[in-house]
Amino acid sequence: MVQNPYGLRNNNPSDWVNVRDVDRSSPDEYFCAECGGKLIPVQPSNPKKQWFFRHAVESNCEGSRETAIHLMAKQILLEERRIMLPYMLIKPEPHIYIEYKSHKQVRIYQLGSRKLFQFDSVQDEVWHEGRIPDIVAVSGDRKLFIEICVTHGIDADKLSWIQEQNISTLSVNLSGLSRDASKADVRKCLLTGWLHNMNIMNWTHHAKKLDHQQRANEHYVQQVLKLGLGPKGKKSR
Repeated sequence: MVQNPYGLRNNNPSDWVNVRDVDRSSPDEYFCAECGGKLIPVQPSNPKKQWFFRHAVESNCEGSRETAIHLMAKQILLEERRIMLPYMLIKPEPHIYIEYKSHKQVRIYQLGSRKLFQFDSVQDEVWHEGRIPDIVAVSGDRKLFIEICVTHGIDADKLSWIQEQNISTLSVNLSGLSRDASKADVRKCLLTGWLHNMNIMNWTHHAKKLDHQQRANEHYVQQVLKLGLGPKGKKSR
């Protein structure tokens, strides 16, 4: 397990610090966001050794870098109340492909657009039908679940529950963050939707997908016919 480079300065949940930004002469103290225990910055002079925070008192705390990034991302969302939303591509249903085949030159139906969205409120630790999503973001009368994925994605059981609730759910993949990523780096990911030029925002579930499925089917068929391609890839007359 990678040693944890993150701590809370003076136990302030909004003041995340990377151990490389710590001045050992400063009177500030640092704490574990997982257990609340005091942390000591370890900064070896040997450049080949890692810098990290260790617990001041031996502890069974399982707090780690992954936990810290997860909590940091949630705190940023609580502060910002906004996130970059992606669009969703809706493929035609299987029977459409069976009839018309899959044509690479045909564009798939797009639901929504990529945009930085501001919410009315953002909350964490909110129970919803027996579970606690990472984040519940609210805009008007609509809710959005946001799941922060650092090492583990959304398991099958939780996915099934999300689909039953039929509440749009956005997953944020932060697995590619560098070991020394700062809070500013995490914030940039959440507000741009990019990490190392790769999209990290994906719809795990979209409540309006079924409403648009028929449109996606029709959109595909219309383009196939417009290109002069008939059923089974035959040229239409």
